[in-house]
Amino acid sequence: MGGRRRRRVALGAALALLAAVAAAGTVAAVADRDTDRVATTGGDPGAPAANGSGAATSSAAPRASERLGARPTGPSTATPSAAARATGFPGAGNTGVPDGVRLGGYSGPCTITRANTVIDRRHVRCSLVVKAANVVIRSSRVDGTIRLEGESHSLRVEDSEVDGGQAYEHTVGFENLTVLRSEIRGGQTSVNCYRNCLVQDSWLHGQYLPDGEDWHLNAFLSNGGSDIRLVHNTLACDRRGNASGGGCTADVSIFGDFGPNTNYTIRDNLFVASDQMSYCLYGGFDEKKQYGTQVSGIVVTGNVFERGGNGRCGSYGPVTSYARSAPGNEWRDNVWSDGKPLAPSS
Repeated sequence: MGGRRRRRVALGAALALLAAVAAAGTVAAVADRDTDRVATTGGDPGAPAANGSGAATSSAAPRASERLGARPTGPSTATPSAAARATGFPGAGNTGVPDGVRLGGYSGPCTITRANTVIDRRHVRCSLVVKAANVVIRSSRVDGTIRLEGESHSLRVEDSEVDGGQAYEHTVGFENLTVLRSEIRGGQTSVNCYRNCLVQDSWLHGQYLPDGEDWHLNAFLSNGGSDIRLVHNTLACDRRGNASGGGCTADVSIFGDFGPNTNYTIRDNLFVASDQMSYCLYGGFDEKKQYGTQVSGIVVTGNVFERGGNGRCGSYGPVTSYARSAPGNEWRDNVWSDGKPLAPSS
């Protein structure tokens, strides 16, 4: 089993159209409803583990500039938007298992407790719980979720495909996490992080929603977090809602439910439009949340927001709950996919 390797391309024309955005600070907030509700317009929106149980199969970790993504095999039918293909954002052609890699079976543990474990070129058919430091999943496919537990533990996922399937949980989470050039799909939320996470050059999409359930979906979610970086990803909450009120909240949701939100970098991403979700980005500020006014260092720069069929990215607009006047917050050079400047109150 393998993928198809494609050469990565530059951001291209869309980022060349970046324009300076006015610096005046305002907060775009939802006044009459809870900020994490989903949009309901439009009718039915509706060889073994190394250092573990067998011989090691690891190889030297590639630098980000040396390894390119590939089209993963599997049941996903979603394709990146026209804007993503045109400007070189991550998608089916440049994320996942590299071309020529044949995946062997995985007979290691589903709960990883040995530090420095490397899963390399394997097809893992269980959900993984990581309780160890410096765990690496490389050029592999995981049919299941990946959950990291313990503040001293860490995980790196690179050139891989993770499918959370029908799980009512996050496909990948929650701290000390690095995701590079990978496709993350399925589950309720693609990636959830509350501390020390980097997601880069990856494609988050294809969340799961069963009929009759009111799940709230996101490509990326934090309910209180710090030291989080989203850099050059395609971020899509693209599951249609259902008649029970379930569906997408946003491509990226930052909420102050369980703790303050500080030190975020959200840079050079494509926010994929959908009138099935409320907004494309929730920026963390909400006086109705317990920690909703404790926001600082939310830096949003150089991103491209698709307009979509309604011209607004989300059902109600592109971004809400972003406090431009909060300490360290910065909104700069964000544009619509047609190149026009985008301010938080647009």
